[in-house]
Amino acid sequence: MELTGQIEEIIYQNELNSYTIAIFNTGDEILTIVGYLPFINVRGYIENYWQFCDS
Repeated sequence: MELTGQIEEIIYQNELNSYTIAIFNTGDEILTIVGYLPFINVRGYIENYWQFCDS
């Protein structure tokens, strides 16, 4: 799935390996994203593909 949006908030980011938990706003939805995201910033605009996991 491909999504475009903006990082609203970085909840946690490990300085050593860039493991990140952040809030992502697509305009239609607010999502929590998790992963190794070394180059994101708050209010940064990103466009990418995402793999969703059901829990």
